[in-house]
Amino acid sequence: MQSQLIIDELNRLVKTLTEQNITNLIQKIQQHNRIFVYGTGRSGLMLKALAMRLMQLGLNAFVVGETTTPSTKQGDLLIVASASGETNTVNMIAESALKQAIDLAIICASPNSTLAKIQTPDIILQSGNKYSTSQISQQPLGSLFEQMLLVIFDTVILTMSNQQKDSNDDMAHRHASLE
Repeated sequence: MQSQLIIDELNRLVKTLTEQNITNLIQKIQQHNRIFVYGTGRSGLMLKALAMRLMQLGLNAFVVGETTTPSTKQGDLLIVASASGETNTVNMIAESALKQAIDLAIICASPNSTLAKIQTPDIILQSGNKYSTSQISQQPLGSLFEQMLLVIFDTVILTMSNQQKDSNDDMAHRHASLE
């Protein structure tokens, strides 16, 4: 069954992560008053999911490009993700953030990509992308990368919520009510 193939691939890739990868990302998030996220395509959707949960945890989280997103300032954190590390807009936003003294967290699949040259990635997920296939995954394009983003982000949220008393109730009160 194809779903088992996906689960097996996720299990193999999750073993390449370290506890320190997750801890470092959490520390970066907790050290900043405002967290911005940016990505395109399915990676961008996973980053939007992270921003939603961070907001539900009570943090100031924003998606770059949304009409209500405020301007960034020194001391903010920008989290970007790109499997290929070659997405022009992601790279331009990351470079712009550094010029504005915005702290940066990068997740990509290629340690030799343009994005990885802007700043050493916080997490590298070896997987395919829109430009190359992978020996690690049979899934098309960056599917494994995007799935792992959600696993990583949900791990971050679970860990952070466990550090707060009554976080599930608090998060539920911040959940969208106009649905």
